[in-house]
Amino acid sequence: MRVSGRLVAILVGSWLPIVIIIVWWTASADSANPYFPPLSEIMSRFTELWFSSEFTTHVVPSLRNLAFGFALGCILGIGGGTIIGGSKSLNRYFEPVIDFQRAIPAVATVPIFIVIFGLDAAMRIASITFAATLPIMIATIQGVRSTDVTLIETAKVFELTRSQILWKVRLPAAKPQIFAGLQLGLQIAFIVTIASEYLGAGFGIGAFTLIAADTFLILDAWTGVVLMGFIGYAINIIFDLVERRSLHWYFGQKKIS
Repeated sequence: MRVSGRLVAILVGSWLPIVIIIVWWTASADSANPYFPPLSEIMSRFTELWFSSEFTTHVVPSLRNLAFGFALGCILGIGGGTIIGGSKSLNRYFEPVIDFQRAIPAVATVPIFIVIFGLDAAMRIASITFAATLPIMIATIQGVRSTDVTLIETAKVFELTRSQILWKVRLPAAKPQIFAGLQLGLQIAFIVTIASEYLGAGFGIGAFTLIAADTFLILDAWTGVVLMGFIGYAINIIFDLVERRSLHWYFGQKKIS
C-alpha cells in the first residue's frame, strides 16, 4: 500500500477519536464546573499556549529526551536481543533477569534513576532508555529464536557461518516481531517521558501539566493533557507509516496468504 493509501486508511480509522471529540464538545458546551471546562475553551487556550514560545520551552525538550532515550533503547534492545536470542546458553542465563525486570513497571524505576543521576536531563534519558530497552529486547529474542528452520537449513547448505546466519538470516526474519517490540517500547517510553518530568523538572509537557494543576490553572492543565494525546497519536501514525514501508514485503505476503 502506498503512503497516500495508508494515510486514507488512517483517516478512516480515526472515526472513534472524532466521535469522542464531538460528544465531548457537545456534552461540555454548557459546563460551569471549573474542573471540567468546555472543550471549546480548552482548545482556545490550547492554541494560545502551544502555538507560541511554550512549544519550544516544553514540547521540544520532551521530544528530544524521548528521541535520545528511544534511540538508545533500540540499539541496546535489538543488539542485546540478537546476541542473547542467538545463543541458547546466554538465553538461559539472562531469562531469569529479564523475567524479573518485566515484572517491574517502567514508571516505578524513575525514582531509582533520580538517585543515580539526579534531576537533570540525564535522569530522564536514562529512564526512557531503560523503559524502551526491555520490550524491544524481549521481542528481538523471541523473533530470533523463532526463525523458520527451513531458512536456517538453507543457510547451512550455502555454508554460512553461525555469525552470518545470526545477522543475515535470523535477524532479518525477526523484523516483524522486532517492530512489534519497537511499537510497544515507544509507547512505554512516551509514558515514562511524561512521568519523569513530574519529578524535579521545571520544563517539559509533564512538568507543565503538573505545575498548572498544582496552581489551579485547570484550563492550562487540560491543554497539557490534550497535547499529550495529540503527540501520542501522531507518534503512532508516524511509526505505523515507517513500519509499513520497512515491512512492505511482510504485509504484501500477508495479503497474498
